[in-house]
Amino acid sequence: MEKTALSKALFIAGVAAISSMPALAEKPTSDFEFHGYFRAGALTSAKNDFKQHEWGGQKETLGRLGLEADDFWELAFMQRWDWEKSEDSDGKSVRINARLGQDNPNGNGSNLFANIDGKAAGLIESFVEFDGVSNTGTLWGGQRYYGRDNYIFMTDFFYTDYSGTGIGLKGTELAGGKWDFAYIASNQSLGLNEMLNAFHVRADYGQWRIEGMAKQMGENVNGDEFSTSGFEGHVQYSPSNFFGFANGFSKIGVQYGQGLGGSTMLGRTFTNYNQFSPGGAGFNPDAVVGQTNMTRVKDGDQTVRAQAYGGYIGENWLFFPAVGYEQTSYDDNVDDFSYWYAMVRPVYTMPSIDDFAIAAEFGYTDNSVNRDNGGNATYKATIAPTWTVGTGFGPAPEIRLLATYLKGNPGVSSNAGEDDHDFIVGVQVDMWW
Repeated sequence: MEKTALSKALFIAGVAAISSMPALAEKPTSDFEFHGYFRAGALTSAKNDFKQHEWGGQKETLGRLGLEADDFWELAFMQRWDWEKSEDSDGKSVRINARLGQDNPNGNGSNLFANIDGKAAGLIESFVEFDGVSNTGTLWGGQRYYGRDNYIFMTDFFYTDYSGTGIGLKGTELAGGKWDFAYIASNQSLGLNEMLNAFHVRADYGQWRIEGMAKQMGENVNGDEFSTSGFEGHVQYSPSNFFGFANGFSKIGVQYGQGLGGSTMLGRTFTNYNQFSPGGAGFNPDAVVGQTNMTRVKDGDQTVRAQAYGGYIGENWLFFPAVGYEQTSYDDNVDDFSYWYAMVRPVYTMPSIDDFAIAAEFGYTDNSVNRDNGGNATYKATIAPTWTVGTGFGPAPEIRLLATYLKGNPGVSSNAGEDDHDFIVGVQVDMWW
């Protein structure tokens, strides 16, 4: 009886709360959206007797064409409700977002190495957004991708990725600009309770972006000598065209971080993807070890990163270059770590053949860690005949044939060495919508 009475009381309270909101009395319009991304392909390596290719080099510094040996997919869903603005309502909107994806943040994905049978799945986003609750901007809360709009699509490199669980306000108007504020928490994979607390602020003023983040952990499991706090900053300029002189787009950015804002932690929280990004943690199939290595930084360790990339859009040619440099200076007299890269993807759209293009990609990267032993320079050249059909709504699925020559190989140890050569062939489908 007591349980029944309590249930009735909660039900009545809920009805009373709903009926007390005149702003939501009008029936809202609703909409459902379905978005996603997937790539699927198979690459074989001449060096490995044309068995499955294993991570021949880091695509984040060489370009992704011909080096993506894994399958990956994401499916994103959004349900929204919109209330029209009226005398009693400021015009509210509610959006519920959910995303399923492979190799989820809990670390039980199956593609830590190359995997052509992607099966593991997890919920990688689940958050809600409110418009009209604040005077301007969008209030959000939950588990989400965050800060991943600083993205170089040719290299598949997010040079800011602050994904995690938290709360924030995006796009609020303040002091003549658009501002974001957020608290983000993230844990290391496979059971390590080493939670990272991150506080983020960003301001956009026209073509300029300025952002900063403070980071804190209660404990660094690597030892007391390693940092439990840090900070980082980022300044970015986005010309309205291709570096100021041609049709297209471009971005130029500089980042700086210290302590937990430096080394592999610069621009990053704990995610599986960030573990494998270039900058210090190294390629390690063990997600626990790899993400633990991300925090092997000391209070005085400092990192600077500079990047420039863009795309020229011509009548029959597309031209996508990217260059970057990163250096970490250590507080304990260890030699500085640095790497730089340059890559370009030219695409000829073949106007004489419908729905067909010839893409190529050339990349070079060098890091100074092994320079005394002959360096760790890597060269890549890829050609990719591509069939694509535009839908007229943005998405354009692509089917590619791929042939890549690789000299030098910073991937798995069995393929390492600057004098190493490999020839990689395969096929791939790539699609977003």
